[in-house]
Amino acid sequence: MAATPTSGNGARRTQAQRSAATREALLDATLACLVEDGYARTTTTRVAERAGLSRGAHLHHFRTRNALVAAAIGHLAERWTQELLAAAEDLPTGRERLAEGLDLVWRSYANPLFQAALDLWTQARTDAELREHLLAVERQLDRQTLELARRLFPDLAARPTFEPLVEMAISTIRGLALLDTLHPDGARNRKQWPSCRAMLVTLLQAEPAGDD
Repeated sequence: MAATPTSGNGARRTQAQRSAATREALLDATLACLVEDGYARTTTTRVAERAGLSRGAHLHHFRTRNALVAAAIGHLAERWTQELLAAAEDLPTGRERLAEGLDLVWRSYANPLFQAALDLWTQARTDAELREHLLAVERQLDRQTLELARRLFPDLAARPTFEPLVEMAISTIRGLALLDTLHPDGARNRKQWPSCRAMLVTLLQAEPAGDD
């Protein structure tokens, strides 16, 4: 008879724990497939094989491929936020914090996982179902990004211009990351980032009109 799966401490896992582990394995496998194969070749069968699960394992958690890949991007966004919040604890205080905080966010976008997400956003232009799934993920990411920015730059967070400037900074970083699509070595992105960062620092540090 097969042994009952156990948790890391040797105790038997509950059904909820097994279900959560299966779900996370599917999401991690989906992200790996999106990075290596792109959206078109990321099928539920390929994901299940990569996760070491049966072909139908995803059906209990995700009824369609679009639901699966959107959940994977949401999973990535949550992990991204938690990792950056943890990294923010090591940032210096004072004037250096702003530039280093922007560097932290930029590095999080200058990687293959963002390219995989771009593949989904492009597909969603002509796929209404996928677009609907991703709109929910985008709203989640916007909320998480503002929370992160307030933690990264607490001295600036109360300013009325803070949120628009954060949105502009993220748009700039995402725009630079687009260069990696045709230049996967990241050389053009890295070359342009220092000057873009300097301008963003100047804008974020500037006193809003009317401040004393």
